[in-house]
Amino acid sequence: MSDFIVSALKYRPSTFEDVVGQQHVTRTLINSIKENKIPSALLFCGPRGVGKTSSARIFAREINDYSKEDELSFNIFELDAASNNKADDIRDLIEKVRIPPQKGKYKVYIIDEVHMLSKHAENAFLKTLEEPPPYVVFILATTEKNKILPTIISRCQIYDFNRIKELEIVEYLNQICKKENIDFELPALNLIAKKSDGSMRDSLTILDRVVNYSNNKILIEETSVLLNVIDDDKYLEIVQKTQNGNLVNAIEIFNKLSDSGIDEKEFMIGLIEYYRNLILLKVSKYSFQNENEKHLIIANETSNSNIINIIKTIETSIFNYDKIESKKLLVEILLMKISEMFISSEKTIISSITDKSKKKKSELIYLSEKKENEVKKEKNNEKSIEKNNKSSPQEVSAFSISSLKIKRKKNQEKELIDKDEDQKNNSFEDFELKIKWKDFANDLSRQNKENLASILQINEPNLGNDFKITYDVPSNSSKNELREIKGDLLIYLKNIFKNDLIEIEFLVNKSNSKEYFSTPEERFKKLSDLNPNLIKLKKDLKLDL
Repeated sequence: MSDFIVSALKYRPSTFEDVVGQQHVTRTLINSIKENKIPSALLFCGPRGVGKTSSARIFAREINDYSKEDELSFNIFELDAASNNKADDIRDLIEKVRIPPQKGKYKVYIIDEVHMLSKHAENAFLKTLEEPPPYVVFILATTEKNKILPTIISRCQIYDFNRIKELEIVEYLNQICKKENIDFELPALNLIAKKSDGSMRDSLTILDRVVNYSNNKILIEETSVLLNVIDDDKYLEIVQKTQNGNLVNAIEIFNKLSDSGIDEKEFMIGLIEYYRNLILLKVSKYSFQNENEKHLIIANETSNSNIINIIKTIETSIFNYDKIESKKLLVEILLMKISEMFISSEKTIISSITDKSKKKKSELIYLSEKKENEVKKEKNNEKSIEKNNKSSPQEVSAFSISSLKIKRKKNQEKELIDKDEDQKNNSFEDFELKIKWKDFANDLSRQNKENLASILQINEPNLGNDFKITYDVPSNSSKNELREIKGDLLIYLKNIFKNDLIEIEFLVNKSNSKEYFSTPEERFKKLSDLNPNLIKLKKDLKLDL
């Protein structure tokens, strides 16, 4: 027979100090024992595996001054309401309550899963629970408080047990691994704590399972495979690729996880949890289990409104999970929707910067005209100086208006150079430019600027050296029309690609462009060349273009 004892039993708390994460409960119970204020009925509520039954046993021993070894005292009775849930079972219990304790001060009845009692059993129990003999203490435990009759709840002192925090579970598992001489990786313990969902009993059960699987070692990769759980780093990789437009790679990563046995629903639930943690990281300095900084980067890049919309979209997919036969396809469509959200948000930059860009464009025009005027004035001044020198060769003063202008020009150039050093110059690819160019044209169409949109879609832009973009237009009139939106387009591309060095030049190139007519006059001229009768028709009908 094996001497092995499962960790959940071996490390079960034997004192209030051993109970993890329930200090608000244990402190109250200890004080009630010290003050000799023992309630006749207590109700322990909370999730599974958080210490309800263990605390009940400890409390029963402490009020009777029993030692730790005296686990099965004649005065401590444990009942499982799931199997003793009839009214007759409660009547038998009431008959036993009348007998005083053989040893110690109190007879303690611990009734586990009390919400499983039938209505008749609960009603039969009410009178005894309200006025028990002075030597009897009832401790009721339940995971579903809402299913208990309000009349029973009102007769008990209620103690709500919390889910145990992941950090507290990790710390406790760390101590056990050191006692048992088990090699472990801290991220693997984090994964076990996450999988246990706040239950210490579940975490100890999982620990035994992982140790058996990995031969007395707890490694992150093996733990992830065994528990069918995705760690935060893997979610980070998927989120980054999805939000940055690299959807193909994001779906490939998910497919690998799915092929390794990851449940699609668990994946979506974990994705919701990850986005929730991103919000917490921004607003309350939530701590990820490892390398907080890299998660903070993606958190800052994602707005709270986007995160909320993403969570709503994931919840909709989870709601439809059981209705759809292809679970993998459901998740792939979900990732596409998330990616589309960020593409759409980029498009809104165009409309948001329109007002600002108009002001900026007018400033640029004003500065360029001012510079041209200054250059003309400078040339005129130089010519007048030369004439004066020829007519009267006198000594010229070192201090002159032209010298001041030259000096000011040099200072301005220096300021521009200093400014250039702070400019963003992130690189981007030609195919990325074409996608964003098309997005800008589509946005113009939505603004009822169909003519400008169609000119931008005649050809494709070309990305040259030093981020100079050239675009071929069919005529000078088209070029003149594009001047209206050149400023908006330039600011849009600089914002999207985070590059302040981008320049745009429109080139008239009839040979490489499709035949395009931007004005009604041009279209009529072309059509009349093909059919001269149109000129006569125009005159007869007195049409005006």
